[in-house]
Amino acid sequence: MGLFAWLGIYVLLALVTIVSTNRASHYVNELDKKTQISGALLGGVMLAVVTSLPEFITSITSTVFLDQPGLAFGNVFGSNMFNLTILAVVDLIFIKHLFFNKTRIGVKTNSLIIMMYAIFLAPWVLSRFNTALGYDALDIRIGLTFNVISLLIILVYFLTLKSMNDELPQEKDATRTSDLTKRRIMLMFVFWSLFVIASSAAITYVTDELSVRMNLTASFAGAIFLGAATSLPELTAVITLFKLKNYDVALGNILGSNIFNMTIISVVDIINARDNIFEELTFDAELGENVVYLLILGLINSIILLIALKRKTVRRKIWYAIPSIVIILGYLVYVALSL
Repeated sequence: MGLFAWLGIYVLLALVTIVSTNRASHYVNELDKKTQISGALLGGVMLAVVTSLPEFITSITSTVFLDQPGLAFGNVFGSNMFNLTILAVVDLIFIKHLFFNKTRIGVKTNSLIIMMYAIFLAPWVLSRFNTALGYDALDIRIGLTFNVISLLIILVYFLTLKSMNDELPQEKDATRTSDLTKRRIMLMFVFWSLFVIASSAAITYVTDELSVRMNLTASFAGAIFLGAATSLPELTAVITLFKLKNYDVALGNILGSNIFNMTIISVVDIINARDNIFEELTFDAELGENVVYLLILGLINSIILLIALKRKTVRRKIWYAIPSIVIILGYLVYVALSL
């Protein structure tokens, strides 16, 4: 098949992902209104795990089966950048909602995301100062080969679960729910989630083919084609939930997806017992440079989001919009630096 045929398959799979995520988001919204569970927890765990399963599957596939860890790094960190860009774009589209004024969740979770970025960056920063501590130095063996970083990231992930559970929920509007039972809602959520997972998994192979035909580096292809495609569930979910004015679940989904995404790298590192995938960042200069761009810009954008969440209520739209505009510019800077 030619390049345009592969691009057509890519678009078709993306459309299937969008439709199925839209339906899954509706059922999470219904469940949110029928239970007393925190919207942050529902969005950050239940919906986020489903919308991030494409990243998990594609990262496993690209590393274990395609032997392309660069796709995994680009996919995960590119998805995180794209996720925050999604939130910023949707915030500007629905600026009359003044989203950041109406949600008071996510500060603790976003702080833990910043901690994760620092953990990933620390060995690279130290290695630039000619210290002995680098990604390769942190490789240890306890039955399997894995990196100390992987253990730290997984521990931080479990801390976020408690953080999300402690978030204050929005007031529930039980009058706007459907007549569906909780069991029926869960079944329909699982049904549409399977479509999300299947279509997103297929995108991995399509992206690998596109990267070869378009002569792109694995990490850049992962960040642009794969990162954007596997972030389509988050895009669809956020737009759907904004329309439903369920801001807690929308924000919880983005933050939960980002923190789950970074945990994916650790899980892949442990599963891929043959190699220390972090060594790729040390020995492959081009890959290391691209991933560091993603990590630094992702860290900066997460700090900007934290400021937006913590600041006082802003009424003037021009001032309100500044964090979202800066986050979008950060993503564009990454694309420009990577071309």
